[in-house]
Amino acid sequence: MDLIPNVDQQQISDLAADFMQNELPLSRFHDGAEMPIGPLRTMMAEMGWLAISLPEDAGGAGFGPVEEVLILRQLGRVVGPTFMVSSLLGAKFADAQQLPGVRDDIAGGRRGVALAIAEAPLAVGPGGIAGRATVYDAADADYALAFAGGEAFLLGMEGARITPVPWLDAATSVAHLDLNDLPVVARGVGEALFLNGALLTAAMLTGLAEGAVSMIQDYAKVRETFGRKIGAYQAVRHPIAEGAARSEHAKALLHYSALAFAAGRADAELQVRSAKLIAHRAASRNADINIQLHGGIGITEELAAHRFMKRALMLSHWFGGRKEHLDALLDAPLLTI
Repeated sequence: MDLIPNVDQQQISDLAADFMQNELPLSRFHDGAEMPIGPLRTMMAEMGWLAISLPEDAGGAGFGPVEEVLILRQLGRVVGPTFMVSSLLGAKFADAQQLPGVRDDIAGGRRGVALAIAEAPLAVGPGGIAGRATVYDAADADYALAFAGGEAFLLGMEGARITPVPWLDAATSVAHLDLNDLPVVARGVGEALFLNGALLTAAMLTGLAEGAVSMIQDYAKVRETFGRKIGAYQAVRHPIAEGAARSEHAKALLHYSALAFAAGRADAELQVRSAKLIAHRAASRNADINIQLHGGIGITEELAAHRFMKRALMLSHWFGGRKEHLDALLDAPLLTI
């Protein structure tokens, strides 16, 4: 297993970082420059990101989970839109189910995919899936991706009864959705796709952890109290250092789990579940440090610090919550690799 990024991977990471800083700076939340989902999805499709892991004969770039993770991590650093997770998975699922038209519409940014997370165990039968779900990125979505009973379902949302709900993370549109009468566009085995989703979520969480630390580092270099920069005080310096260490821990495990998943290693599930847990812990704790060390302004709407915390809380239960992953890890047999 080669742990050093190759030239292509480094270029993908650098390009993603430049795009996020130029097109999605944190200042967009307050200067009215936040881009609607539709145009942003089109831009990402034109850059080839939504098809990055599709085979070349399917119009993709022929890369894989490692390259997906590099982009999603940079997206997390700027609290970027989450629709890319479901779009990547939806395009790959449509391709696996031999639906080239659906695949091309999703990968080309013409159709959006929402993520449906069950509010209670869903009923799976020969005709499809039944139950209620909370749907993320529901606005401008043509399909909903849901998981139940070890299967994945791509559901058509045309005419769906959607009930928008208020949400802490205002950048993500959230709604309740009755899945009972939605047409099944694609249905198939979902374990690997679910694990892929957990990996992509871990990438966004790792980026959130890094972005939160970067934000408070910048603030500590300019904010003064008693005639000194606050970064000179141990009460500020040490928590920032601990946050940076947590970010590096999450990043290292994220990259290793992506390589293990891409290689189909026997320990891939263990690594991905661990990466999701560690990344969430890093993101939530670093977001808390960012808020606390900013002082009184840290809890206000005028500062973007609260967005890191809200996004970390939202992503915490995507593709399995803490208890689910911990239980799976504790019950897993010991492996000899």
